[in-house]
Amino acid sequence: MNDPNSLAIRAGVSGRIADIFPDRQARVVDLGCGEGELLARLAELGFDQLTGIGWKVNVPSNVRKVEGIDLSQVGWADRLGGDTFDVLTATEVLEHLVNPYEFLTQVRRLTKPGGRLILTFPNVHNWRSIIGYAVAGRFSGFFGPNWNKNHPLYDQHIFVPNHELVLYFLKLAGFELVSIDFLLGRGKLFGTTALFDCKAISA
Repeated sequence: MNDPNSLAIRAGVSGRIADIFPDRQARVVDLGCGEGELLARLAELGFDQLTGIGWKVNVPSNVRKVEGIDLSQVGWADRLGGDTFDVLTATEVLEHLVNPYEFLTQVRRLTKPGGRLILTFPNVHNWRSIIGYAVAGRFSGFFGPNWNKNHPLYDQHIFVPNHELVLYFLKLAGFELVSIDFLLGRGKLFGTTALFDCKAISA
């Protein structure tokens, strides 16, 4: 997708990974990679150890893919056969999951000690969501008009990613926060999307 928010996410995440690994020597996996736009951008930047994971995956020809993975299921990391990665990304995934904590525990199993997890999700702390909750009783973009029209569950924003709750889940799963950034708007009050950069804590 090439809407402004998707472009900002792609630029923000790929730029962060490039800053962390200027030599481009990192094994990177994109969880819930969809059409593979982020992986294509990373390949353009010189990364060549790339994997895309998801239910239906469309990635560049030089990128490894693992399909048929339901990120809501317990134990989905077993499908990777003990593989681990330097960087794991999940852009606009967390808010679609029934059990985001279980997802993060599975992600931790795939993360090398000291490896990075980069998450993006809708910023429910911005002014639009605050007003939406005050007026309509729901955050902007969550449980919207499609909710009762038989749309598949994965197509809905069902987990409200309050920052403190996400941080709590990350800590329980074995990650520490490195930084929080906001994309497509400045700061928590105006940013459309939150970007959490996290590091795996050594056991």
